[in-house]
Amino acid sequence: MEEHLLQSIKRLQQLIIHLLQMLKRFLYMEEHLLQSIKHLQQLIIHLLQMLKRFLYMEEH
Repeated sequence: MEEHLLQSIKRLQQLIIHLLQMLKRFLYMEEHLLQSIKHLQQLIIHLLQMLKRFLYMEEH
């Protein structure tokens, strides 16, 4: 019975390691996604600043 318990614990450890590896990939993807969103925000801000100048020129 003790041998069976040890085998079950070993299997559980392997499953946990596999789960952690999957989560690690997801966290990397999430980090990459956040960086992409940040870059996109900067591009939008830049575009808005350009448009703002254009609108200012239109008014005057």
